[in-house]
Amino acid sequence: MPHPSRAVLLHPGGVGKRLRARWGAMLLAGAAALAVLFGLSDEATSSSDVAPVRAPDPVITAVPDAGRPVLQVPAGRVRSTVIIALHGYTGSPAQLQKGLRSDAWARELGATVVYPRGLGARSSWNAGGCCGSAARSGIDDVGYVSRLIGSLRERGGQRFMLVGYSNGGMLAYRVACERPDLVNEVAVVNATITVPTCEGAFSALHLAGELDDSVPIQGTDDVPYLFTGFRPLAELPNVAPNARIDVRVLPRVGHEISPLAHDLITDWIAARS
Repeated sequence: MPHPSRAVLLHPGGVGKRLRARWGAMLLAGAAALAVLFGLSDEATSSSDVAPVRAPDPVITAVPDAGRPVLQVPAGRVRSTVIIALHGYTGSPAQLQKGLRSDAWARELGATVVYPRGLGARSSWNAGGCCGSAARSGIDDVGYVSRLIGSLRERGGQRFMLVGYSNGGMLAYRVACERPDLVNEVAVVNATITVPTCEGAFSALHLAGELDDSVPIQGTDDVPYLFTGFRPLAELPNVAPNARIDVRVLPRVGHEISPLAHDLITDWIAARS
């Protein structure tokens, strides 16, 4: 298992031409871009609500599980392998579907792919130290995902994976840390562990962007528009001593989902079947 302090730096060769070099663009975009960095770059930047975030997201009220519709691919019965895909801050299931090409896992892995959605006008998950309304309001998203897994298990699910981008990846980690009995594996993209300690025993694939300035691999004391900071990637083994985390650092990738992410996650899941 690669140690995060010696994280694997992938060199994709010809694929590198397809990676979006957004580092300079994000620096020039300034405050307007900060509002959308935790959504998917391609769609979030064209959203009508692009604006600087000058104050924490407002407090929200929890919604009953029945009031939180969940998309399932394919529709109908639940297969034995279930992948719960968690979008990023301000993002949506549709954006995650496009960025990760996650619907293809139904065919490639014989899985049921499930897409819940975070709460708030700027949809978010309470991952502990981040993000948005969900964290500010103390929404019990660990309880929500746990109950979702329970209902899917009753319908035939046996092996459960959490896959998350950014804030969604942070929630995936939190669920695995606090309820490892429910989760078989975790795969995260541009995320980190935002709870103080993590005693859960689980396996994880961690894809980090070399140029990510929202969740930087070197850590940061403060992300102003998120009103929080993040620990360095190298500290994860100390935070989660019982977890087996396979870290891959993707060169020339910022906070966007790399085109490599789908195949890397697919291969990792398939190798563990």
